[in-house]
Amino acid sequence: MTAFYIGDDNITKYGQAAKKKRIKRRNVKIKLLSIFIFLILIGTIIIGKCLTKEEEVKAEPVTIPTTTTTIINDVLQTNNEISKGSTKNHAVSEECKKYTYNAEKVSAIVNYKEKNDGQKIAFLTFDDGPSTTVTPKILDVLKDYNVKATFFLIGKNIVQNEKSKGLVKREFNEGHAIGNHTYSHKWNMLFPNNKINVPTFMDDVKKNDNVLKTVLGQDFNTRILRVPGGYVSRIYYKDPNLPELDVILKEKNMISVDWNVEIRDAAGKPNKSSDELFTILKKQVGTKSKVIILMHDTYGKIQTANALPQIIEYLKYQGYEFRTIK
Repeated sequence: MTAFYIGDDNITKYGQAAKKKRIKRRNVKIKLLSIFIFLILIGTIIIGKCLTKEEEVKAEPVTIPTTTTTIINDVLQTNNEISKGSTKNHAVSEECKKYTYNAEKVSAIVNYKEKNDGQKIAFLTFDDGPSTTVTPKILDVLKDYNVKATFFLIGKNIVQNEKSKGLVKREFNEGHAIGNHTYSHKWNMLFPNNKINVPTFMDDVKKNDNVLKTVLGQDFNTRILRVPGGYVSRIYYKDPNLPELDVILKEKNMISVDWNVEIRDAAGKPNKSSDELFTILKKQVGTKSKVIILMHDTYGKIQTANALPQIIEYLKYQGYEFRTIK
């Protein structure tokens, strides 16, 4: 077989010619693509100007309602808070969710509708605060024992001064749950003729909710409510307006939470000693596996704060774990 040889110079010339053709074709493609994009941009600008002129002729001035503006601002604020990792869209801080217990289940326990699973749980609840004299002492004790509680707050006590507002922030920041106990706690206004005035009552609840949001941030929300005197008192008095309240609470996804144990620091004999309060607690706890304990941290309840270490130590010794209500 005869071998054919092509010289190096011929190979080089052939390769250079092929390379020039490829570059030329690529340049043509780039020019065509550039022209195409340019035409699209020109067309878009022309169409946009035409539409703008037409809208200027036909459009009428539009006034955005204040409520719409508010909604838009709220959405923007919410998105901004989410992007920052906001953690207040609940009744407890994010890191303390592990201590919470579902409010529906707690309500079922109070009403003896929850099945006994043998687990021993104690819910320490404090009504009528904050107070600048008792609440700090109770928070100190809870912190010393690393125990979380649920505070049902009254709005008018929150707004008394900056120290009271600071105590609410401390409660939240230290992992305790916050509940609504109305703004005024005025019996004559909320329960005229011993019947709940539902519209007035819900307005008072909303007013307190607004106070809480002002102190803890607009993204704060709590759905747990304690009716002054307890929901059970409305049942006891056969309040005919109670069904109306039930409907509204359900619509608003709010849960009324009472108690099944109380130390009677706001009932019966006044000015009980801390030992007397502790004795009452032991008797009322008895053999219950789950206890929702009513106490008060308002002004004049210093003996409640003094009894709290004994109460916590006793419950721990009896095998209870402490949870908050959400």
